[in-house]
Amino acid sequence: MRNIFDQYTQPENRLTHALACCLEAERSLLVSFVKWATGEDAPRTELRIVEQSLPGEPEPEESEQERTDDVRRGLPDAWMFNDDGWALLIESKVALNIDTDQLQRHLQTANRQGFESPRQVVLSPRSETPKLPGRTTARTWSDLYHWAKDSTTSEWARRLSRYMEVAERKMLSDEYLKGGYTLTIFTGISFDAENPYSYLEGKRLLLLAMQKLRESRALQDELGVNVGRPGRPAITGSKGSHVWDVLQFSAAGKREFSEFPHLTLGIEREQVRAQLTLPNGIDGQLRRRLAILGFSGLQAALSEFIQRAAPLLMRDPGATPYVLVLQRRYPSQRAEPFVDARVEFDPRTAVDAGDEDTVKLQEEWLEATVAAFSKRQANLNLSFGIAFKYGKSKSLGQASFISAVEDAWLATKPILVALGLAGEIE
Repeated sequence: MRNIFDQYTQPENRLTHALACCLEAERSLLVSFVKWATGEDAPRTELRIVEQSLPGEPEPEESEQERTDDVRRGLPDAWMFNDDGWALLIESKVALNIDTDQLQRHLQTANRQGFESPRQVVLSPRSETPKLPGRTTARTWSDLYHWAKDSTTSEWARRLSRYMEVAERKMLSDEYLKGGYTLTIFTGISFDAENPYSYLEGKRLLLLAMQKLRESRALQDELGVNVGRPGRPAITGSKGSHVWDVLQFSAAGKREFSEFPHLTLGIEREQVRAQLTLPNGIDGQLRRRLAILGFSGLQAALSEFIQRAAPLLMRDPGATPYVLVLQRRYPSQRAEPFVDARVEFDPRTAVDAGDEDTVKLQEEWLEATVAAFSKRQANLNLSFGIAFKYGKSKSLGQASFISAVEDAWLATKPILVALGLAGEIE
């Protein structure tokens, strides 16, 4: 069903329309917006809002707007005003850069309409801006989303934030929103029985989460993550059972992530995984290191991995450690893979914790893993990580889930050390 805010074809106009509708519906929200946008208090007199038109003129059809002349291009996307000469102009940008000449024309148009000192705010995905005309402020869409989420008592603010999530999902799918820019911020992953996994929403949440994780100093300092290295070259499509991205280590050099250990965050139908991945494309030297390490060496590393992950597992009972062995083949570069073999087990089956209430010891799983992955021609991915189950994990639906992912990745450091990569990643 079409969203009630989707009354325009252009994405910028849709966003502006959603904002204008919500502000017009709730006076207290409008007053809060003026303070947020300008840093100044809103006037106490009645304020009105028009879109794509001059105050006192009828709103034109969108097709008419698309054929406007230079005079019409001096119109802001929305116009908030009162009868005492106060005005706040709103200009919306998504795909296009901020145009300072256009902003200056908006102010001149307002002056011609009798508004002597109009304010102006420009909304854009970009935090970097050119020098702006006087009495003009710049805010990002993600700033607006954060403001709306913080307005916890306002139903219209909730509607606005939900619509921005929908709009962002569509823009990412249509590749209208590019360059890693976003409209929202990461506030958690809330898939559950009532809100089941969807690929497009998973892709949106993954982008937001990876942006935050690239800010982690701990991952850079302790694990040698190179935040300047790219993740997956393109996350395309509109459906799939999971969506994932990677962080690479500086030690990888010029190698692709498919040729060197890397950190993976995956959003799946039933859970989210944060793991250290040893891809099947690693070179022979790394594979030989694992063979030399053998069962006892990897067992010791897993024991330390469990110890480091213990605080995370204690505060989030819905988080579970795992070792995953996969044999896959891809019919094409962007297709879902065929899984020819899959073995997944709790690493605590290989570590004797001396507690009868823990996972039962079953060392054969680890023995088989070491034997299989050590073979020169092994076509296997080997992963060590933490899975967070929807409906069970306490941290998934919160913005602080970023810290849980960070802790899960940091816990894998003993495995990197055991593989002889300690000196390379530090």
